[in-house]
Amino acid sequence: MAELALAYEARSYSAGIVGRSICNARNHHWVAENTGGEAVGAGELFCASIAACAVNMCSTIASNENRALDGMEVNVALLRDFDKPQGEVSLYDAVRVQFQMWGVSDDDARFLVKTWKSR
Repeated sequence: MAELALAYEARSYSAGIVGRSICNARNHHWVAENTGGEAVGAGELFCASIAACAVNMCSTIASNENRALDGMEVNVALLRDFDKPQGEVSLYDAVRVQFQMWGVSDDDARFLVKTWKSR
């Protein structure tokens, strides 16, 4: 097996308030908490990280493949059926990822999304 090297690392620490944590990556710090608080929720941060990954990776792929892409927006939503009995852990029933791209052909847009999904 190949030797693995660290690609990214982030941490989260309890903040002394139930449901609230302090997160950091390198020299950046932010507060995360359960839904309904003042800070951004952990689920929202999860959605944002997926969306950021998609935007950054697709724009890099487009650049490397010499494919036109003027800009893009990615929306990530976590869906739950709140009417069904909930277990002891939070589970999502679906994850919806919606891409909008500008200045790109339909074929190139499909290529970019398919490539992102395969990585």
